[in-house]
Amino acid sequence: MIRLLPPPTTITRNASRPTTITRNASRPTTITRNASRPTTITRNASRPTTITKNVSRPTTITRNASRSTTIATYTRPTTTTTIRTLLPLLVALVAAETVQVTAANDQITWYNIGKFLQEFANVGLGAGELQKHLNQDYMWDNQEVRGHEKLHEITQRVTKLFEQSIRAVEDLQLVVEQEYETWPSLPRGQINESVLCCKAEEPSSTGCSLLATHGQQDELILATQTPASVLFEMNRIQNLYKNRITQYFAFNDGSLFVFPARRKNYLPACDSYDPRLRYYFTQAKSPEPRDVVVVVDAEQRPNPLLQKLVQRTFNALSPLDRVALCLPEDDTCSRGSLSPGVAGGWPEVDQPLRRQKLLGTVIVGSRRNKERLNDLLNAWLKSRPPTVLPSSDGVVPSTVLPSGNTSRNTSPSSAISSGFSSHIAALTAGTEVLLNSFKQPFNLPAESPHFVMVYVTDRSGWQHWEEDEELMAALNGTLDQSISIVVNPIKDAGEGVKDTELLHLNKSTLKLVAFPTLEKFYASQTSVSSFGVTVTERPVIPMPYWDAFGDGYIMSVCLPLSARGEFVGATCIDYSIINLLADVSIDDINNAYVFIVNSQGNTVVHPLLPSPHALTMDPAYVTIDKLERDPNVRSFLRDIVRQKPGFKDVIKGTRVVSVGRPRGRLNLPNAVQRQRASLRYLWGPINGTDLSIALVLPLKSGKVMASKYHCYNSTDCHMKDFHYHLPKPSNTRSFCRFFGTRAIADKGLVKFAPDCFNDLLGYIRGETNQEIALLYSIFHGDSPYDELLSKDLRASVKLVEKAERVWKRAANLSNYIGQQYMGTADGTLIAFPGTVLKQTYDHRTRPWYLLAISTNEEDAVSMTTPYCDELGAGMMYTITKALQGPLGNPMAVVAGDFTLQYIQAIFLKNVPYCSQHTCLLVDRLGYIVIKLDQVPHSTSPRDCHNDTDLISAHITSIAPDIARDLISSKVLRRHGCHDYEREVTFYFWSMELNGYKTQHKGKYYLMYKIPASNLFLVVRTERLMGYDSCHCDHFLNEETMECRNTCDLACECPCVAGLNTRPCHDLASDLHRWPLPACKPRGLTLTTAKNYTSKQLSALPPCNNAKCDVFEDETNCNEVVFCLWLGNKCIHVDSR
Repeated sequence: MIRLLPPPTTITRNASRPTTITRNASRPTTITRNASRPTTITRNASRPTTITKNVSRPTTITRNASRSTTIATYTRPTTTTTIRTLLPLLVALVAAETVQVTAANDQITWYNIGKFLQEFANVGLGAGELQKHLNQDYMWDNQEVRGHEKLHEITQRVTKLFEQSIRAVEDLQLVVEQEYETWPSLPRGQINESVLCCKAEEPSSTGCSLLATHGQQDELILATQTPASVLFEMNRIQNLYKNRITQYFAFNDGSLFVFPARRKNYLPACDSYDPRLRYYFTQAKSPEPRDVVVVVDAEQRPNPLLQKLVQRTFNALSPLDRVALCLPEDDTCSRGSLSPGVAGGWPEVDQPLRRQKLLGTVIVGSRRNKERLNDLLNAWLKSRPPTVLPSSDGVVPSTVLPSGNTSRNTSPSSAISSGFSSHIAALTAGTEVLLNSFKQPFNLPAESPHFVMVYVTDRSGWQHWEEDEELMAALNGTLDQSISIVVNPIKDAGEGVKDTELLHLNKSTLKLVAFPTLEKFYASQTSVSSFGVTVTERPVIPMPYWDAFGDGYIMSVCLPLSARGEFVGATCIDYSIINLLADVSIDDINNAYVFIVNSQGNTVVHPLLPSPHALTMDPAYVTIDKLERDPNVRSFLRDIVRQKPGFKDVIKGTRVVSVGRPRGRLNLPNAVQRQRASLRYLWGPINGTDLSIALVLPLKSGKVMASKYHCYNSTDCHMKDFHYHLPKPSNTRSFCRFFGTRAIADKGLVKFAPDCFNDLLGYIRGETNQEIALLYSIFHGDSPYDELLSKDLRASVKLVEKAERVWKRAANLSNYIGQQYMGTADGTLIAFPGTVLKQTYDHRTRPWYLLAISTNEEDAVSMTTPYCDELGAGMMYTITKALQGPLGNPMAVVAGDFTLQYIQAIFLKNVPYCSQHTCLLVDRLGYIVIKLDQVPHSTSPRDCHNDTDLISAHITSIAPDIARDLISSKVLRRHGCHDYEREVTFYFWSMELNGYKTQHKGKYYLMYKIPASNLFLVVRTERLMGYDSCHCDHFLNEETMECRNTCDLACECPCVAGLNTRPCHDLASDLHRWPLPACKPRGLTLTTAKNYTSKQLSALPPCNNAKCDVFEDETNCNEVVFCLWLGNKCIHVDSR
């Protein structure tokens, strides 16, 4: 029998309504809410209980004479007792004393968990004192914001950035076109390697050239012979921008010149490169979107030339284009998906990304989709065409199914056709795909795309195509429907065929380009022409992409180069996308954000897109209607895309916020939560471009409020003891060994997020000694902040340095806390002991920070799931708490790391019942934080691995019987979001108690909501035998964690919709009955910067001198962060 017994408690809710609760069997309990309404309730014959409500309505209820009931309550410690009484208690806990609780071991003292978290955050991490310091020692500027003025201010900054780039690229275009007619050329085989970026040992001061990887030795190359006038202009532009940009131009011959020059060690492009296939070139040549179908007709297989030609056609497409692959089947385009036997039936409103049919259907030309189409083509080419035998009536069938199949299968290799019966059949099939292409139910662009058909065939008949009247009629019919055609006869079919544009009709063109050999293919230009598009003077701004020059995630401003009215190349200027993000960041309005879209509705900037620092390749391109899902917003999204200025208040709107993810091995995105909110949308064009900018502001009582804090005077923010994470150029530092990294034992080091700097790209590449010296000068009060920083961070640096002083005073906790850190909303971070972090590190993308700011309860303390510390401290937890501004906005987050052994020991002391019973501490996403049962816990060594049953373990895996009951009770609810970066749908869970409930009783368990936290305590009261487990395979990596179905009542671990996912056909329990939001992508995993060897590290003294040898038992030893029980004795971890 389980008894829930809290300490004796007196609660007073109202001076006029005194309430007394006494829960002892020997004395009656009286609750008086109103003198005029007494009521009597009898629960147990031996324990009379009187509740007085109304004299005129006496009520007696007898439940069970044999069952005594005790109700547990929670009392939050008052502010006046926190510093005076809780610090001694905390010190006692840290010293491994027994926690004084009022209950015996058979009582569930769950309320102690909340008390401990509050005490540890407020006293141990100093959150209470820091909150008081934030409230009292700064001048707060809280004011109403006029949205139109804010939008104008941001738009002006962004417009200035683009205007400068456009003027510069126009000047470069002018001088290149002036020199083009007399531009010197040189045969490829005679080019000096010293001018090539990928060959020269040292970069040239005058720039360098890149050439297409494949080319003929005798072909003439232009870009390696850059005229002096062009070099002069590029130098002038570079000086104007203070080396913050990259300039280049590329020609149709596959040559490119870049300035400044690049070192070959940092050039991803050296392995395989063709400038004519890069986004800047394809969009400069063809700035309008296209729907392109590639029709393949191959009588000979395998066919390497055909494979390379189709692959390059895919690569030549821009992010604006959509693409389809047409493989022959019964003289039509085969329709199927990546895997055979996949059932259909998904609601059309929100089709999962990986379940799109890929064959015979126009799909988004994303990188992943093009890779999948290439895989399908390769599988088809490797398959052997069946032997076609005439039937009894002498007729040869056009398609034969292999292995005796009598029905059509969705797998491309299971319905192998020997090819189309004729050229006319192939053209007809391709035309049908384009005319019946999938149309988005919500169409953002004002104009439909241009249609292009690329027909690749090894079937003969093109030498005398003009004499074939039926073929001519088919070609004219296709052109008449505004479909341009590119015909690529290959191998023998290309012999004797003259390359030319043959027909022009209805703004469409027929072009014939033959490829009889691989050499001809390598020497050719791109395979998809810019049909229907004339050279324009309007700048082209391609979607952001991963730079081949090693500059990371960038944007380009480009213009086409023309000579005698013909397109001959493109010239561009690059800048880092993070420069743009800095111009649109908003720190003073909580939950405000900006998004930028182009004229096709593709999203350039949005908080739900991946962080530029986390990308290592071209991202997935997402239209704005996938990110702004609220139906009330759709009515004006078209106006935003089409550059029609306006504003709209959405009173019952929706915002998507990140609620974090488990720390550990799984590469999962951040789960998100939709919250009801009143929002104000304002938007307008970015002049001179096809981009639009929108500002989204939260409304409170119809107003937009901003909140900033400042020092009372400038001298208050002068910090002579400021320590940046990089030292002054003239100073040296004494390091110590902090587990697996170097640290400064007695100092906290300050680090700023990348968007805090004016020159983000320069900061990411590495800070110069001059910039580091200037940074110290700013915070010493000797230089203005805006010489280097994009925002005034002096007040937030003062705040984090206050945190360091608070932590140093709590020296008695140093043995139990691994590392303490604090990050502010405007981008300032301090870590203690001080460690050097990577330039790209931004604490605002980390799980501990997102977890703290997304916990909605006031004064909440959050705790992460366990993770294997990358510094070598072993299995760790992080406890966090947000500091609030006067408007309730999270202004900073304070956090600390603790070992698994210490947290579990504290947990058992607070809830001793769990030392003999199964208890699970679970976070709001259902992930296991602490797992304790009757089996004695084994204190593992600090060398942990990410394959334990704790890291990223979910309640559906650890306790499936409890999970099933929670699901049926609608306490554990399933949710989903789309991860557009990996193009999968992620399904996760959320623990939700309705209203103000804090407890839930299941069939064989009890569950308690830990107040003001992200945690729930689940206690097993009975073990169910013979229950079905949930669908979980916890130890597989995330790529194989495929869901079985998508019903919200399906019991399975968090997973992604994969090729084997069965759709839910019950509309009442299908998550897709409403459109799913986008997931928040995760940031980078690695955080520390290491520029030292293991030998150098091992020679350093330890940062902490914990006296580990005083501990004589394993439990107390392993509770100390720096101690380890090894060989029946307690040793310091750094002495191993």
